[in-house]
Amino acid sequence: MNKPAHLSVGLTVGIATAKYLMETIQYSGIVEEIVGVTAVICGALFGSLLPDIDHPKSYIGRRLRMTSFMISKTFGHRGIVHTPIVVIAFTAFLYFLTLQLSGIMQDVSLSFVIGLGAGMLSHLLLDMMNKRGIPFFYPFTSKTFHIATFKTGGIGDTITNSGCILLIIWMLQDLVVGLINSLL
Repeated sequence: MNKPAHLSVGLTVGIATAKYLMETIQYSGIVEEIVGVTAVICGALFGSLLPDIDHPKSYIGRRLRMTSFMISKTFGHRGIVHTPIVVIAFTAFLYFLTLQLSGIMQDVSLSFVIGLGAGMLSHLLLDMMNKRGIPFFYPFTSKTFHIATFKTGGIGDTITNSGCILLIIWMLQDLVVGLINSLL
């Protein structure tokens, strides 16, 4: 999948995650709730692109050139960085690091990390939708798995983007109503 598809799914996952967190976490006020929702969505958008750090010509690889180059040379594209176990371990590591913070910084950081993890998992799901797939069961096997065979930039990306736009509109409408209700 291409960058717009990763971003549209990342935004969709970010909004869905934020909606879930709004219903399960008691924020101390409307400002904290808005900041938390924004942090989740920003984390999901960043996370939806982050696994491609292992490709120097990717959007994120071009911005973090040295890191991208080192990861690419060490692990290759769609290697270890594209595995659920590494994404979950990385997210858990960041989550426990943010527990060392306190107050609003902890709340915002935790929200961002939750969104980041959700966005990274959405990236892996999309990459499983083309022929190359991902090494889903790494480190047990390096065999790649896919659930569809869409071409990057093809009809799969178009369907994904269109579906996500509809979902985003629907969820944003519901999210705004939820924020307004918490004001009342």
